[in-house]
Amino acid sequence: MKEIMNLINEWDPVKLFPMAPKDEYIYEVKKIESCLNNNNTLDTKKFAKMINDIFRESFGNDVYNENMNDCVTIAQKILDVHKNSKIQT
Repeated sequence: MKEIMNLINEWDPVKLFPMAPKDEYIYEVKKIESCLNNNNTLDTKKFAKMINDIFRESFGNDVYNENMNDCVTIAQKILDVHKNSKIQT
């Protein structure tokens, strides 16, 4: 979870840092991890839509307004980290 949290914090989709606590996105990271663990055949675009939906649900359209290209980028980074962590275990 730490790697995913770091990626999401670096992305900072709601632009809360540096003022927010480091665990500001913990709820969203847990939901993202749940998506990863419950779907063995996630492709990048499907996962990007899931991530987009998670943040839209948490923060609403008035606060969260990332575009899908950014979601695809972060989805690919998370999938890469997830794949690499599975290989190492």
